[in-house]
Amino acid sequence: MKDTAASAATEATLFPPARTALRDLYRAARHLPSSDPYTPARLGRIADQAEYLLDSWPVSQWPMSLHSGQSLPARAVLLGWVAAARRDISHAGTAAGTSWPYPQWHRITTTLLAALVPFA
Repeated sequence: MKDTAASAATEATLFPPARTALRDLYRAARHLPSSDPYTPARLGRIADQAEYLLDSWPVSQWPMSLHSGQSLPARAVLLGWVAAARRDISHAGTAAGTSWPYPQWHRITTTLLAALVPFA
């Protein structure tokens, strides 16, 4: 019989909750369509959550790499990209009924995804 508690503990060590949450945020942001009226608010929320998770990740536990030896950018770099996306989102607005032009949506989404893709 397989010991599920031991395997769960091992998985938690390999993939900390913040990494899993950042992966889920990446997946959610990647699938947001530009035409959805709730996309601006959703991207704003994803940016807020990403900033919180990156900022609260203990420095001593920050990984050097995540995928097959590919180096991970410094946390300050990732936080800078999230801050840039948050700034653009706040300038563009997230009120109900706000519609962003496609180039603006693409720029903001790309910046946010760049900060999250190492965790995908």
